[in-house]
Amino acid sequence: MIRSRIVVLAAGCLLLVACTATPRPSSPAPSSPSPTYSCTPEAGGTAYECSAFDYEQMLAKDKLYAEAEAVYRKFFAENVRIYVVGGITEPTAALDETTTGRFQSDSMKLYRALHQRRAKIVEGRPHLASLARLPGVSREGSVATLAACVDSTSVLLRGDAGYESRGLVISERLYFTRSGTSLKIQSSQWKELTSC
Repeated sequence: MIRSRIVVLAAGCLLLVACTATPRPSSPAPSSPSPTYSCTPEAGGTAYECSAFDYEQMLAKDKLYAEAEAVYRKFFAENVRIYVVGGITEPTAALDETTTGRFQSDSMKLYRALHQRRAKIVEGRPHLASLARLPGVSREGSVATLAACVDSTSVLLRGDAGYESRGLVISERLYFTRSGTSLKIQSSQWKELTSC
């Protein structure tokens, strides 16, 4: 009988141990960390925490401005080339790829005048001193705006009948629009400066 009591007592203890609640940790169990995003203001500045949506918007704007910068640099190179050869009478493939509307027609007036005067760069080259994003600035439905400063003070143009002209320092605002799937310069505003 003693033996059966020991067995019953042992079984009871086992049952108690098995049914005893496991102690709960005093702090909540760590959950998997939620992803955090860091956004940088369009105009530059200190990064800040942002939502996934804001982060995606920031990436899209960065991509747009990178495309605008590439379009402008391609236009700038073609513009210099046209000045070196002495103007043109019809838009080149590079101009068609980078410009549209009033900007292209105004540029072509200038290039045709160079061609007519047989004027071309005989000394120096224009220098793109700065290119900056202008977030929030729009004109006539533009989707991106850049500010460029071009120093052409080393440039000398010569043409027929003694035509001669020295280059200037120009600050220009360039407005970009979508034309089909391409981003193009649609218009600009400029002013002469003493330096960039």
